[in-house]
Amino acid sequence: MLTELRIRNFAIIDALAIRFGRGLNLLTGETGAGKSIVVDALVALLGGRVSAEMIRSGEEEAVIEGRFDLRDSPAAAERLASMGIDVEGEEVVLVREIAAGGRSRGYINGRAATAGMLREVGAELVEIHGQHEGQRLLSPSTHLDFLDGYGGQEVLALRARVETLYREWQEIRHELESLRLGERERARRVDLLSFQLQEIDAARLEPNEEEELRLLHTRLLHAERLSRLILEAYGRLYEADGNAAIDSVARVLASLREGASLDPSLSKYVQAVEEIRQNIVELARELRQYADSVETDPGRLATVAERLELIRTLKRKYGETVEEILRYREEISRELSTLMRSDERIAELEAQLEEVEEKLREACLVLSQRRRELIRELEREVVAELSSLDMPRATFRVQMDWREDPHGLFIDGRRIAVTGRGVDAVEFLLSANPGEPPRPLAKVASGGELSRIMLALRCILAEADAIPTLVFDEIDAGIGGRTGQVVGEKLLTLSTRRQVICVTHLPQIASMADTHFYVYKQVEGGRTRTCVKALERDERIQEVARMLAGKRPSPIALEHAEEMVRKSQEIAKTLRSKTGARARL
Repeated sequence: MLTELRIRNFAIIDALAIRFGRGLNLLTGETGAGKSIVVDALVALLGGRVSAEMIRSGEEEAVIEGRFDLRDSPAAAERLASMGIDVEGEEVVLVREIAAGGRSRGYINGRAATAGMLREVGAELVEIHGQHEGQRLLSPSTHLDFLDGYGGQEVLALRARVETLYREWQEIRHELESLRLGERERARRVDLLSFQLQEIDAARLEPNEEEELRLLHTRLLHAERLSRLILEAYGRLYEADGNAAIDSVARVLASLREGASLDPSLSKYVQAVEEIRQNIVELARELRQYADSVETDPGRLATVAERLELIRTLKRKYGETVEEILRYREEISRELSTLMRSDERIAELEAQLEEVEEKLREACLVLSQRRRELIRELEREVVAELSSLDMPRATFRVQMDWREDPHGLFIDGRRIAVTGRGVDAVEFLLSANPGEPPRPLAKVASGGELSRIMLALRCILAEADAIPTLVFDEIDAGIGGRTGQVVGEKLLTLSTRRQVICVTHLPQIASMADTHFYVYKQVEGGRTRTCVKALERDERIQEVARMLAGKRPSPIALEHAEEMVRKSQEIAKTLRSKTGARARL
């Protein structure tokens, strides 16, 4: 749900902060005040196209910020998680900055985001109907989902079974495809893997072996120098003709012992030096042993070098380290085992595929039949809704067909394209005027007529989609008071399930508001700016009266406006009572 929209330096708006509520939010005001500019700003925020012309004259940058409550938007939360964006406090903040050069920057909870990312998240948060493009209902790819949602849990359960079988069918087909290599290709693969496996096994590699061999190779390569250095160190410690470290320590020890005979407190130093002497003796012994173990061995050096070269050769072929080579060995061993028994596995998979394909075909046909039954019901309901919305001659059709695919599901002698949603391709078609054939929704006239079509579909399919915020602009274009009352009641009904934001010029609709915003222009310092004011009850009555009778409404107009608002509140109370009862059921 959109909780707050902040706009700065956009068109003729210098700075606005609008706090939206639940239910029906209505924006009214005189023509040209900037009502639709608020919707334009929201479109830009949600990843719509932007340009430098959108920036308020004389300013360097326009900024739009929207705060959304995610408690009614699990799909949006999942989308954000898939982008690696953490959501804290069940709120997400979207920001779009438009620079003077026409370039823009986006942010989601403070993290830089592309316009595409804003569109992805925005598509789960808000749906805008009216003069703007990009509504989900205009995309045929969404129509099947709406139809199934209209069918309720029964159809969704049938579809879930189709999806499960489809995944199983695909998995079996993919495994078969990998196994069904040509005999010659399979034989070549077996020969290659067998050679690689034999070459790796013959090497008898051990983890960490290479590092140990490198150390041994260095020691053998520098054996003479190592022996000289260690014997020199040994001599300085133990055999330096009176100058060895052990002799110096012995003299120190003798002096301390004599001193300790005079002052017992020196005994601790005698003990410390004695430990040093013993350590020197032990060190000298170990150095002598090491020196004796170092010997020049050209044969062993050559053997170690050959082993290292063998490992380097295997690393060039099979991995960066010995561990990677051994992991690769396990992989090709499994693949070779699979290939060696592929004939047996192919026969097994073919039998499984035939069984699963039959189940999938049956499930798709059952789902398809139920959808065809739903189509007739949906068409009747939409036509009835459109008639009540002053489109009595509109024709609505749901076109459903199958599309052939050489890799699809075999049905009635043809290969039919299939997905996890079944074999049906669905598109909503409409003719708004007599004599015109039904056409895709995306090609139907824009503006208020299109908004009413979307309102009709939305009222019927309200439970089939989870978009929490619906925006309607120009919904009352070309309709009169009687139809306006119907449109208002439908918006009110829809607002019991979704947050609805609507720009309207009709008092019949304005009187239905849960939250009413008055949009007006103000001139300050020779510059025009758009302002928005949230109206209290008395102010609402004044605005509805203005919409009925002009800038200076008469007492009768005020009385009429008060009656309209009162009745609308009664209607709203009744609708919400019914909605609450349905929810409890």
